[in-house]
Amino acid sequence: MYRFFKKKSFKILLVAVAALLLLLLHTAVNGSVLLSNVFTFLTTPMQKVSASVANGTSEAVESLGTSKEELLRENEQLRQEINELNQQLSDYYQYKQENEQLKNFLELKSTNPDYQFAYGSVISRSGAENFYSFRVDKGTLDGVSVQDPVITEAGLIGWVSSVSAMQCSVTTILSPSVRIAAYDKVTRDTGILTSTADASDSGLVRLSYLEENQTVKKGDMIVTSGIGGIFPKNLRIGKAVSIASSETDVSLYATVQPYADLKNAKDVLIITQFAGQGESLPESGEDAS
Repeated sequence: MYRFFKKKSFKILLVAVAALLLLLLHTAVNGSVLLSNVFTFLTTPMQKVSASVANGTSEAVESLGTSKEELLRENEQLRQEINELNQQLSDYYQYKQENEQLKNFLELKSTNPDYQFAYGSVISRSGAENFYSFRVDKGTLDGVSVQDPVITEAGLIGWVSSVSAMQCSVTTILSPSVRIAAYDKVTRDTGILTSTADASDSGLVRLSYLEENQTVKKGDMIVTSGIGGIFPKNLRIGKAVSIASSETDVSLYATVQPYADLKNAKDVLIITQFAGQGESLPESGEDAS
């Protein structure tokens, strides 16, 4: 025991206890001022750190709010620019398509300077029950009239069967009502372009009323003759694919595969004027000859 009291650690403990007793005595005499000062001394650095962190957080939040507003404005501006670019791209494709289509008709116009055109796009289409008739976004305001011929760069597709100020309906040559004077470009044999329900289902037409001695051959080009004043001369119709005897009389007919894609046409030219137009108009506003 005596050795324990003589150890250095024991002496340090006694000094610490004495210091604590003096602190308690001083606190009892002078109130809690000293203790408060000690607490203040110990906590002040922590308070400064806390205040600094709070101020930094506030500044960061304020900075983030400003950046967010700027980003929203920039996003809106970019969105508007993208919309404008998309519109320009759409216009570009439209103009490009029109230019490509019009190039295909350049030869037709150059060889037929009397032709006047209205360029149109198909906006709606009927099915097989209406022989693939369709509507075009051109009307009387564009000079379009009933019975105007309608073509694609490939060939004849039909005629205008009704028209309003800004639209028109087109009946295709697949319709059984079709009656177009036509001839074989190679042999010069003449006939009338007609159609039947069966032929229409196959996307075909007929060059009917061919006389027995006529010499239309498979592969010959069939074109309009211009007789009747509804269609100008030499519009391409299609090629003969077979020759057969008529079911109703002694004449022959040639089955004709149209050059134009009658069922899927998207852009067309309406011939609004041509030399000889309107001569010998048929009584029916629906049939064409």
